[in-house]
Amino acid sequence: MNPILFDVHCHLCFPQFDADREAVIKRASELGIQMINASVSLEEIPKASMLSSKHENVYWTLGLSASKTSAEKVEKTIQAIRKNQTQIVGIGEVGLDYYWVKEESRGEIERKNFENFINLAVELNLPLVVHSRDAEEDCISMLAKHNKKALLHCFSGTLEQAEKAIKFGCIISIPTNVTHSKMRQNLAERLPLKSIVLETDAPYLSPTPKTRNEPVNIKKSVEKIAELKKISIQEVENTTTENAKHFFNLK
Repeated sequence: MNPILFDVHCHLCFPQFDADREAVIKRASELGIQMINASVSLEEIPKASMLSSKHENVYWTLGLSASKTSAEKVEKTIQAIRKNQTQIVGIGEVGLDYYWVKEESRGEIERKNFENFINLAVELNLPLVVHSRDAEEDCISMLAKHNKKALLHCFSGTLEQAEKAIKFGCIISIPTNVTHSKMRQNLAERLPLKSIVLETDAPYLSPTPKTRNEPVNIKKSVEKIAELKKISIQEVENTTTENAKHFFNLK
């Protein structure tokens, strides 16, 4: 029997999978991979819900891309999260993105939206999955202010920032491009394994640049992290899986 592995963040509803979505899920399932499908728009909800109902190893979270600052979309997303709170395993991805949003006025809106999502996660007692791009310091400070631990998806901040987040219970998600990203290799090597989970962010961040990523590639992250930490593949598999199950309150 294949060991259980967790891809804690992928986008199975994205159009890159329209041609072969079921085959992608099947390939991962045959390797014992559990997937958390991150839906980031209202339009994805019916498909995300259906995939989770159909496949026992596919869970889903519901959030909104950080750069979507429309007040109407934010409010409708909050309503949808409330409506689906017993189906989803977490809120996200939500957060801050200063790469795409550079105007200070829109940045202020992003921070207000993020605060609303943090408060919602606290109120509903749901895990929070955070997107942070060029905004790690603000994201971590806002989470710390509310003492809300979160999964820092596709973390690209500094080692010091990661350690600061871990101190109040956050967990750091390492994507599959750890196979060739020196920055992510440094994080994976130096952070404690008990504070790491694995993701593909599929269809993005493939271990093979310029190709579509998919959940099955989580195996390549395991192999690379085992090599970096000089520990067994089994230890990486077991610990990251337990970390994911504990964070998302899964059996």
